Amino acid sequence: MRTAKHFTKPLVITLFSLVLFTSCCTDCPDDEVNNENMDSEYFLGYNGEDNLSTTPTTPNYGFGNGNLPNAADITDKFPPIGNQGNYGTCVAWAVGYNLKTALNAIDNNLSFSDLNQDFNQFSAKDLFTAIPNSQKGSNCNGTNFDSAFDVLQQRGVATAQTVPYYALNGCSQSNLQSSWTNEANNNRIKYWRKIDPSITSIKQNIANNIPVVFGAKLSDNFITWNSSAVLSSNTSYNNVGQHAYHAMVVSGYDNSKGANGAFKVINSWGNGWGNGGYIWIDYNFFISEFVTTPGNQKPLFIAVNEDGNTSPPDDSNTGDTGVDLASWVFQDNYVSGNYRELYFNIYNIGNSTANPSTNWSNAYIYFNAYNANDYGILFYDEFNTSVGSNSFNCPTTDNCIFNYSIPPGGNFTQTVFGQPDINRQYIIPNLNGYYYLLLITDANDMFQEIDESNNFFYPSLTPVLFINGQVSRDSENDTSSFSFQNSETVSESKLKEGYRSRIATKDFNNAYTQDEISNLLKVEFNSGAFQNKLNSYLSENNTKLFGNKN
Repeated sequence: MRTAKHFTKPLVITLFSLVLFTSCCTDCPDDEVNNENMDSEYFLGYNGEDNLSTTPTTPNYGFGNGNLPNAADITDKFPPIGNQGNYGTCVAWAVGYNLKTALNAIDNNLSFSDLNQDFNQFSAKDLFTAIPNSQKGSNCNGTNFDSAFDVLQQRGVATAQTVPYYALNGCSQSNLQSSWTNEANNNRIKYWRKIDPSITSIKQNIANNIPVVFGAKLSDNFITWNSSAVLSSNTSYNNVGQHAYHAMVVSGYDNSKGANGAFKVINSWGNGWGNGGYIWIDYNFFISEFVTTPGNQKPLFIAVNEDGNTSPPDDSNTGDTGVDLASWVFQDNYVSGNYRELYFNIYNIGNSTANPSTNWSNAYIYFNAYNANDYGILFYDEFNTSVGSNSFNCPTTDNCIFNYSIPPGGNFTQTVFGQPDINRQYIIPNLNGYYYLLLITDANDMFQEIDESNNFFYPSLTPVLFINGQVSRDSENDTSSFSFQNSETVSESKLKEGYRSRIATKDFNNAYTQDEISNLLKVEFNSGAFQNKLNSYLSENNTKLFGNKN
């Protein structure tokens, strides 16, 4: 963990020195960390060792690149500037005190005066202490983002009223008190995501009231910054060191600030540093030097509260509100090469008919376990009136059009084929990596259903490894090991509960939610991107393209 010496006003800044701390400041008073203008080292505490490849990327909701405001600022949703003092706890300050407090303020419309109350703030001490000892340095000396987010998701964080930031006593997990954990359980996040390392992506999130947490490599001039001007260049690393990584939060942006526009950043070094605890950083410099320096890419994260929402504006659904469609997979088996076979059905357990005039659809798709924007279609069926009543036509083996009504209590295969299920062969494209397979009914979200969770059915609740388009669950040499055989008997109760509709598990709590996948597909349908992707897939497989429907 790195620290840098700072000489506060009215002294002229002439020199600062680097100190490598291996223990807390044992000879200073417990309340020193609350002294906003103390003459002491500025401590850091981000280890810079997050595995970004296993953190899911936020889906592209199309926040509207062309109509972003020239400036946006959500700083009034953050608590007062904090001070981590002589401890390497910057990650807990960025994630717990700043981000989690802001999420609650945004979701509950708390005012700036509300956020001055410690019972509306979340405790950096509690969060850091709750991180497993093996994932942080001894004596409060640093950690990574994934460790802090994992605790915030699975355990939560107590308020600053319950666990004020003083007397850290080494921050061992053994210091946790049951009252802290009991309160923390009520203050969790639903998930966290990394975002694209781009100016537009950061601005889109801020403009939609979503704070952005980041890790950065700091240079000497950042440590001594004491100005409202825009930081746009690095000096040396002679004093701060080559591994001076720090965690902070973006709370605003302004296109007219400085030469190129700038991001407003909240730090955790008290209000005696920077511009009252804040700093403006040039857009281009932020991306090129802080985030995407070759060989040194650092993360940008967002998070969503347990009951929070980062979905795009919801378009009004059309169709029969009494419809309740549910997917069910009986088998998903290896056939040969890249060919597999799915046995499935679609049930209407609602009290209204699913009419083809609504133009609804059913799809079997894949998506990357860590980047849902990387998705594709395995087959796609439409229900509309472009073919004769009570008939169907399959322009390609991967696409069929059905003009059938599915009555309440009825199901797709019984209505059309007079049998309890149907099998479809499909081709896995040349995928490499971990993916989910998903059967989703009403894929284009045409029916407004009371409960849409049962639209989803995952044959595998854990990511499946693909190598050159073939499934390999156990090893790179075993290309046929994944086979799903549904041991459950289809029933109305199972259909209603959305059996196998969620992929968040104990081992992968941070998996994509149904809302994220549904909203991604909604945006893709509305923009035409889904149709383009489907046409491209059909063309690549040398199948006949179908025409546009009305």
